[in-house]
Amino acid sequence: MKSLRCMLVLFVWVLAASGDGQSPAQTPKKNFVIYDNMSYKGKPDTTPLGMIPSDVLYENKIWPVRQQIGTLPDRSVFEALVRSVATHPGPLVIDIENLSLRIAPDRARLSAELLAKLADWAHEAVPGKIIGYYGTNTLLDIPEPDLPAARELARHVDAFFCPLYTFDDDRARWEKRAKTSLEQSQQLDPKKPVYFYLWPQYHVGSVKALRYVSGDYWKFELETARRYGDGVVLWSSGTYVWDPRSGWWDATQEFAKSLQASR
Repeated sequence: MKSLRCMLVLFVWVLAASGDGQSPAQTPKKNFVIYDNMSYKGKPDTTPLGMIPSDVLYENKIWPVRQQIGTLPDRSVFEALVRSVATHPGPLVIDIENLSLRIAPDRARLSAELLAKLADWAHEAVPGKIIGYYGTNTLLDIPEPDLPAARELARHVDAFFCPLYTFDDDRARWEKRAKTSLEQSQQLDPKKPVYFYLWPQYHVGSVKALRYVSGDYWKFELETARRYGDGVVLWSSGTYVWDPRSGWWDATQEFAKSLQASR
């Protein structure tokens, strides 16, 4: 009888922990963080909301001559570039999309070795900084034959940075992308944090391209990202002017304040 009681207690505990059937990955993270990588003209100071400024190093800075992409740059020049870019307290995300791991396994291995070397040099240049690669073509959507190369590269970074931009208003599809990105990252290294890149405008090429996301939809994206990830990186290029009229910024402020209150 005692053992039956213990089993019942354990069963109830498991049900409570799982809520309405959600997996542990869908439990909102207490230490969820917002990194600010927005470059909008006229953007206000976001640090009072607890948002942490971060940096991105684009491949055209590493290889100003496009034909040189994939060749190992001079180490001293690269490390100096890293130090000049990584000026904020948040992570340094290296965005190299034209050196893919989604190719023949022997070529993917060579790409991974070069990317691993650059990550190591970046760590040397800015010790203690979180270093990672933007997910497109590097550490996301990797074909099965290229997984060994991706897992090796994952050993050289501190976190995964997965693009999760807005292409349409299909919330179920957006959430599925978030879940898939988490699962793929955990397949490479389940111990490393996963951060989602969000952009408060619809992606170029979509029906609503460059329109600002509504406050309600943006709130959904932030809350969903919190269930699946360890944080978000809010991004924009410097081409566009700060525009909060759609309500996305109000939703961001409310979300950020709720994070502060929960700590």
